[in-house]
Amino acid sequence: MALMLKTQRDGKLRPCWYGVYTERGVRKVVNLNVRIKGTPPADLKVGEPGDKDFEKSREKALDALKRFAEDAGRKGRADHLTERLIEAKTGRPVQYSRIADLSALWRNMGRGRPVGVGYLAGCDAIFNRFIAFMRIQNPSARYLYEVTTEDAAGYIATLQGKFAHKTIRENTKLLNKSFERFLPVGTANPFSTFVGHWSSGESDAVHRKPFTPEELEKLLAAARDDEFMYPLIVTAACSGMRRGDVCGLTWNAVDLAGGMLTVKTSKTGAQVEIPIFKPLRDVLSALKDNGSKYVFPEAASLLRNTPHNLTWRFKKIVAKAFESILAKSHPPVPIEVGTVEEGIAAITTYIPEGTRRDRMLDTFQRYMAGEATSAIFRATGNYSSLVACDMRRVEALTGKSFCRTPGSSVKRAVHLATQEPREIGHRAASVRDWHALRATFVTLALTAGVPIELVRRITGHSTVEIILKHYFRPDREHFRAALLGAMPHVLTGGKPARLKPADELLALVMKLSAGTATEQDKERLRALAAKV
Repeated sequence: MALMLKTQRDGKLRPCWYGVYTERGVRKVVNLNVRIKGTPPADLKVGEPGDKDFEKSREKALDALKRFAEDAGRKGRADHLTERLIEAKTGRPVQYSRIADLSALWRNMGRGRPVGVGYLAGCDAIFNRFIAFMRIQNPSARYLYEVTTEDAAGYIATLQGKFAHKTIRENTKLLNKSFERFLPVGTANPFSTFVGHWSSGESDAVHRKPFTPEELEKLLAAARDDEFMYPLIVTAACSGMRRGDVCGLTWNAVDLAGGMLTVKTSKTGAQVEIPIFKPLRDVLSALKDNGSKYVFPEAASLLRNTPHNLTWRFKKIVAKAFESILAKSHPPVPIEVGTVEEGIAAITTYIPEGTRRDRMLDTFQRYMAGEATSAIFRATGNYSSLVACDMRRVEALTGKSFCRTPGSSVKRAVHLATQEPREIGHRAASVRDWHALRATFVTLALTAGVPIELVRRITGHSTVEIILKHYFRPDREHFRAALLGAMPHVLTGGKPARLKPADELLALVMKLSAGTATEQDKERLRALAAKV
């Protein structure tokens, strides 16, 4: 490799440095696009020194030539042809991004709206984790196009012993999006297969549980004494809006005279129209002279600063509403001391190898030796909440009670009322939170016979499939009755029992959604809807 100074036909020096290198035995000259600065030697010979600025530009040109030669050595002939085609079509050269630059590339990428500092810090952590893995897994790889599917699979395998399924999905989704954005056109994305496989499945998905009308009455009764939460819960239940849209509701979206809310949803930007039912009208009328642009100014402030506070307060009300049911179905379990060997065997059997298993084994043995959670924190650095979480997990794995925490605590009541255990390995799923009110609204509306297109108009969902897949969750009896009324007699074993109007409406709505409704079904649907 060598540098070259070239002149034009009139003998004038060209403004950029040129480089000479050999590729597959062929000598090639390339414009390095590094401008010549300062004063070159009088005879324009590269071997002669120039002034200080000239020598600095020489150093930059040498670096550029080295990188260019390395890239040329790594890419095959087909890549060169592809590059030339892309350059001819787009008018700009193909960019090859380095693995080490992922964080900077993602931070500086153009976006339609600004993102938070916390989000970018989380992305940095994911990228830095992957960069450190690649330095060990494939140290010769410097560019994104050199990352193989085997590298991607190996990285995901290292995460599986340390993180929850959700965290692994978030890591993989971000890497998939960044590779898709920064890989050269036509290069295979090593992470796309894994993301596509997970996104199409629902094996570990746990959906929110809608409240029945009776449960909803209990929830509202439990919230009535809470002057802050009660209006928010009524608004969410009567409108089906998300928590953020409820807390951020402004008065210019409220038309009390016309009896409608017109809201632009914060998640999708869709504009929805929602009728104002009487309980919601009573709430809005009582607040209309609050002197703020927000209907719930305190809630809007909490949403910006401490949104988890809103979730916790809602879940405490859910636990209060169902405390009598919880007392019967989950009586306090007497503390039962099991053997250390049982706990160790359960952890090593069900928790994959890695730092999580090591931490749980250490915590469990310390705890069973009588150490308090505060002492374990001081010795290991694991927070008390993490110690408690690990011990609850061991309880679930062994079927025995090891924890010394009283079973009647508020946290335990909230956990029992609002969360559902997952399969072995990860945290419980939240099934009775704010979003459960949205699922409740959709389920009750469809069960009552409201056409699904009207429900879409209220919720702002883009497709019918999203509503049916994620939000429409009728209870078992409604589901059984709807199928009984919808299926032919040859399968149900005779004439079905006469359905209640609400159940018949549900069956007809399901037929209409599936595209199997006959004209007779549609006429019956219109007749029933007129009576509701």
